[in-house]
Amino acid sequence: MLRRYRRFQSHAHFVGLVFDVMRRRKSSINVSYHTKSVTWNHTRDILESLEVSDLENAATLSRTQNRIDDSRIRTLLNSVSRTCINLDGSDERKSHLFVDLKSSIVFFGLPIIFLTLNPGDNYSPLALFYIGKQIDPRQFEPGLYPYEDRVRTLLDNLLAVVEYFHTTVRAIINGPLTGGLFGPLLQYFGTIEYQGRGTPHLHMLVSSTIFQVHVS
Repeated sequence: MLRRYRRFQSHAHFVGLVFDVMRRRKSSINVSYHTKSVTWNHTRDILESLEVSDLENAATLSRTQNRIDDSRIRTLLNSVSRTCINLDGSDERKSHLFVDLKSSIVFFGLPIIFLTLNPGDNYSPLALFYIGKQIDPRQFEPGLYPYEDRVRTLLDNLLAVVEYFHTTVRAIINGPLTGGLFGPLLQYFGTIEYQGRGTPHLHMLVSSTIFQVHVS
């Protein structure tokens, strides 16, 4: 079962295709359109009268920079004030996260612990384990896997690097942080960034009852 699960993880085109399909599906579910309440009744009637073919034809005309000949769609475009999508990485999502961060500071106090978590996938034997190498992480022999070969293998298995990263970060949060490394944990807030070689790392703010500064 594990072998079948990792069958396509090193196939870059397949991974990109699956990601694109998942992204498109999530995008179609989370898109929202904002319009004025005073014109909503008319906008609703237009939406109910349109067919899929009408929208496809309008999209084709728009892509070729031709005037949309359907007056209903022109009216609809004028009545929509903005389009929002709450997807990871989108401006809408970033604005929501910024509000969450400010709210947490007001509620829990100003965090003064700043952590950067950068799991060393190019050194850890666990990363090779996620790739599917038959190794024992507890009795790992580094001499059998030279550093250059290890990095080359990781570059061909980026999904394994991501899996190793998320597993390591969850272990740190659920272990030392939740266990009281900095005292009783109040809350944490983190964002993921990517380094020059494409691997992720995490910046995190941590609040505890020992280190706590309230904002007035």
